[in-house]
Amino acid sequence: MHTYPFLKITIPFVVGIIIGWITLSYTAAILFAASGLLVWILGILCEHKEIYNNRHIKGIALSLLLTASGIAAYNASLPTELAGIKQVSSYQIYKLNKNATPSAFEIKALQIRENLIDIYKAHISDGNVGVISALTLGKKDDLSRDTRQIFSLAGGSHVLAVSGLHVGIIYAIILGLLSFIPHSQIGNITRHSIVILCLWFYAFICGLPASVVRSAFMFSLISGSYILGKSNYSLNAVFVSAFFMLLYKPLYLFDIGFQLSYAAVISILIFYPKLYSMLKFQNKIMVWIWGMICVSAAAQIGTLPITVYYFHQIPVYSIFTNFIVVPAAFIIIYIALALLIFSVLPPVAMLIGRLADLITELLCNGVEGIVNLPYSVISDIHIDFYVVLLLFAIIFASYYIIFSAKIRNFVG
Repeated sequence: MHTYPFLKITIPFVVGIIIGWITLSYTAAILFAASGLLVWILGILCEHKEIYNNRHIKGIALSLLLTASGIAAYNASLPTELAGIKQVSSYQIYKLNKNATPSAFEIKALQIRENLIDIYKAHISDGNVGVISALTLGKKDDLSRDTRQIFSLAGGSHVLAVSGLHVGIIYAIILGLLSFIPHSQIGNITRHSIVILCLWFYAFICGLPASVVRSAFMFSLISGSYILGKSNYSLNAVFVSAFFMLLYKPLYLFDIGFQLSYAAVISILIFYPKLYSMLKFQNKIMVWIWGMICVSAAAQIGTLPITVYYFHQIPVYSIFTNFIVVPAAFIIIYIALALLIFSVLPPVAMLIGRLADLITELLCNGVEGIVNLPYSVISDIHIDFYVVLLLFAIIFASYYIIFSAKIRNFVG
């Protein structure tokens, strides 16, 4: 908690949003606020009493006040279409967002995105434009139902929705392209300032969807931590971005994309270092393979309860799917960037377009091959919301038990 101060702020605020979602009552907010104020007053009265830990009392008071704020924020944020509806579903939020009228700024962004997709259409075959448009710019309208189904059954549908994975790839590409800048204090400030600008430009040309905006915000905070010379800030940056995103729109908490992206990122940051350190390899290929396995497994740990809850299925070979979709996504984003840059040179653009077709077809064929394996999907699994909470409690309790220093010393 001391290492990640925004975790102490985010958790009670999220709890408040959930209570507001369940009760839809301002009375609960008033009760929590009153309790918080009473505990705060108690902390002031006990300020000079050595037998009490005043810091903990004020911490409890702050948590109660933040919970009250979460309840009030949720109730205040409900739009007219959802007013009076208890436990609003993710599907209702999806329909509301889909039917929302875009702002003039968003319309301009979508127009630019369409212009870029027109460049794709001029050099890439019709069967592959939909996949590349979804993978690089977040437009899924041109995807066929069969393609969506195949990627979903294989556990690779996340690659067709621009989110943290894609923004992370863009982040890595930009850092790689800027590696010539000296690694001095001024160099770090310059490099990461350019990265932040590029991330938000990418979010803009994707049409500013919530998934890309929150990912750009998250990676901007990570770059900001490097600018400030605090490179261990990554997990706290996730909580900072989550808190401010929820403060802006508490309904994000019940958006499937929000839940999956934050669950995946947090799970990777927590579990990946532990999993990766279990085995050591000297061979670079084995290091890469083991890294891919660990990233996929870490992401699966955090997202599995949510995936089962919403989609009622477990893609058995999703770890192997990631061996195909993640490298392919990296390559296709590079190729798409090259195509946009060299679109003014038709012969070069034509060659790049053919390469894009080849990689995309290999991607789709590989994913389809995984789906056709025996027992590739365990389906028809139904769990309720409270089972999801129980599964997360079991996951993090297991993490604490397995990796706790006291347990390790005891076992040793």
